[in-house]
Amino acid sequence: MKVLYLLRYYPTLTETFVYREIAALAGLGVEVAIAALGRRRDGRLQTERPAVPAWWIPRRPGLWPRAPRTAGERWLVAHRGPRAAARLARLRRHAAGFDRVHVHFAGGAAEYARALQLDTDLPYSVTVHAVDLFKPRPALPEVLAQADRVVTVADHHRRLLAERGVTAAVVRCGPELSTWAALPPPPGGPLRALAVGRAVPKKGLDLLVRAWRHLDRPGARLTIISDLPDPGRPDIRCLGLRPPSEVAAAMAEANCVVLPCRRAPDGDMDGIPVALMEGLAAGRAVASTPVSGIPELVDDRVGWLAPPDDLDAWIALLRTIHDDPAERARRGARGPARLQERGFTATAQASGLLRLWQGAPPATQR
Repeated sequence: MKVLYLLRYYPTLTETFVYREIAALAGLGVEVAIAALGRRRDGRLQTERPAVPAWWIPRRPGLWPRAPRTAGERWLVAHRGPRAAARLARLRRHAAGFDRVHVHFAGGAAEYARALQLDTDLPYSVTVHAVDLFKPRPALPEVLAQADRVVTVADHHRRLLAERGVTAAVVRCGPELSTWAALPPPPGGPLRALAVGRAVPKKGLDLLVRAWRHLDRPGARLTIISDLPDPGRPDIRCLGLRPPSEVAAAMAEANCVVLPCRRAPDGDMDGIPVALMEGLAAGRAVASTPVSGIPELVDDRVGWLAPPDDLDAWIALLRTIHDDPAERARRGARGPARLQERGFTATAQASGLLRLWQGAPPATQR
């Protein structure tokens, strides 16, 4: 099978779960290539690029604008404008010889996949994640209706899609467990918390910093890997954005991964943050909130959940986690098994997609 991954940006720092999926599919014998609509500056930090061919669709192909000639070009003009339509010819050339297209996020790249289908009959599938579901684009109903497979990462999302008349299969994202198994066990003693995520409202990092200021536990330290401004406190270390290898190094020093996710004012939410999966893969207990699909990963066997945007609850939770290092270790030790049992692994992710493409449902997970 030959699959073209059509990506919004390549490379980018924050979509490592896509690159791990591609690498795992290649390991299963699938021929994979990437067509990207753009690049992001933070891509220079991405150290997990898959070893597959990659092409970029230029933003300014020659001789545009011109009158749209094909059904796909006319569709793109209606939904994205003539400049977008002018890029479709180059994409058609790259897509020749592939059996299907796969897209992560039902946004701009998925619209190109729909236009490509109109011109070539090439089937496409879409994995729905978060912003594409919670802040949908106008073309979303048609993009999903015309996909031959709709995939999503959480049962929470599957139910929301069903309410919109879309049947979706759940294929969870996850880390490669062997990558994280080599980390040393989490250190005991005072709380060494790690938070990983962009400084966007849905991550709740502002709440975490406010709660930390009230923790009142000598020796506690918080490390934040984010573009969040440095809070200017000796007990909070803000490292900026870092490549995956440095996230692993910070994880080795941590004994809990914390991310107080919330529904942002614009409606956006996380699906199930990869940082929490990686924390469990590394044997670290995790703390988050019961929003979106997070309770499908985190419960009181592997971590803690506290209400979003409840400052007092988060202050109390951080104190609880700090004061019981033995319980931190017990919950963290169950993390790898939780990921394996519920399908939060790169291996299950790739094999589940492949089963769908071959016409069979993915394996049922608890």
